[in-house]
Amino acid sequence: MKLTTVTLFLFVAGSVLADSKPFKGKVHAIPGTIEAEHYDEGKPGVAYSDVDPQNRGADYREPTQVDIEKRPDASNGHGIGWTRKGEWLHYTVEVKAAGTYTIEMPVASNKMGGLFHLEIGGKAITKAIRIPDTGGWDKLKLIKCAGVKLAKGRHVIRVVMDEQGPSGSIGDIDYFKFVKNSK
Repeated sequence: MKLTTVTLFLFVAGSVLADSKPFKGKVHAIPGTIEAEHYDEGKPGVAYSDVDPQNRGADYREPTQVDIEKRPDASNGHGIGWTRKGEWLHYTVEVKAAGTYTIEMPVASNKMGGLFHLEIGGKAITKAIRIPDTGGWDKLKLIKCAGVKLAKGRHVIRVVMDEQGPSGSIGDIDYFKFVKNSK
């Protein structure tokens, strides 16, 4: 069998997604809320990518490179922190109804944060999202990203950290709440 670049890409991408499993076996429902620290289970390069091999945060789940921080102001008492350019996280979701959504995200940054985006299958589903200066790492502020079009069905959403800001980070993220627009 002759493998072309496209065939090889599809084979590798299929293997990667097959090895990424929902956190604790539970697929995230959309509309709904996804805790940032509940990214998929799997190995580095499969379920997540973190540029720093050391976990700078709390032991919230099995040993991981992803920096999960304990925060009293977070909805689940934890969030994602110490984010850097080139990092990404997978979330297995089931979109119950096709349509346009607004994503609400409590975020924090001391100074202006960086940029990140969400994608499915390598295609961006959001514009670049900037984390603002919230007045400190311990101050969450709700930001929104509107106009996100989603097809019904099971997908793997990848949250991609694109560019660090003056804070030296992208920023801290508590959760992603997908709210279906009425029209």
